[in-house]
Amino acid sequence: MLEGSRNVYWPLTAWQNLMYFGRLKGLLGHEIRPRAERLLADLGLWQRRDETVGSYSRGMQQKVAIAAALITDPPILLLDEPTIGLDVEAARTVKDWIAHLAADEGKTIVLTTHQLGIVQELADRIAVIRDGMIIADLRTGELLSRFAEDRFEVRVAGLLNGFADALPAGARAEADAGSTRVTLRDADQDRLHYFLEELHAKNLRLLSVTQGQPDLEEIFLRLIHAGAADKESVA
Repeated sequence: MLEGSRNVYWPLTAWQNLMYFGRLKGLLGHEIRPRAERLLADLGLWQRRDETVGSYSRGMQQKVAIAAALITDPPILLLDEPTIGLDVEAARTVKDWIAHLAADEGKTIVLTTHQLGIVQELADRIAVIRDGMIIADLRTGELLSRFAEDRFEVRVAGLLNGFADALPAGARAEADAGSTRVTLRDADQDRLHYFLEELHAKNLRLLSVTQGQPDLEEIFLRLIHAGAADKESVA
């Protein structure tokens, strides 16, 4: 299933699309019908199966495209940016379906996307490609653990005001809905306790302290930028 909404024919109904793609891929009519019924029912499209795909919402069109890709019950499914352009509810439906196919039906899903939050949520293994070359290829947990660090996120009420200039080296402060989130990187327990004492001395109300780690987006940027720096040094 390629990126975009033109994976299926808009003038045809959902049912006609599945019948067409099933026959195109070598199935007979009596093989296609039960599969099409199950797919449309599972994806919540059965009641609207006789409406043209062009009248569907973007999320519904994406569901029909997924059904068309699955009509032959393939063991391997390639999905290119399956949630791009979808609203939150439609994207969640597609993500849940991808997880269902992998976990419950045992299918291998090859997912290509720049939406790294989806990758971190769904993928068992991640490959990062730069300039056509694979620069990382690891199970998701292993990739995340390789970049683990001592990091704490401290949230305080209100703004830091003048105290912002006194943040520890490497710390980052971000205002967020009436509070401020301070990220302490490479911070051990002693450094954290010292910072909390400083907040108390400034009468800043502490809301929470959590231990955090870099997410996949940050790791991706580190890998890409590290590679770019290496190329510049060689040049």
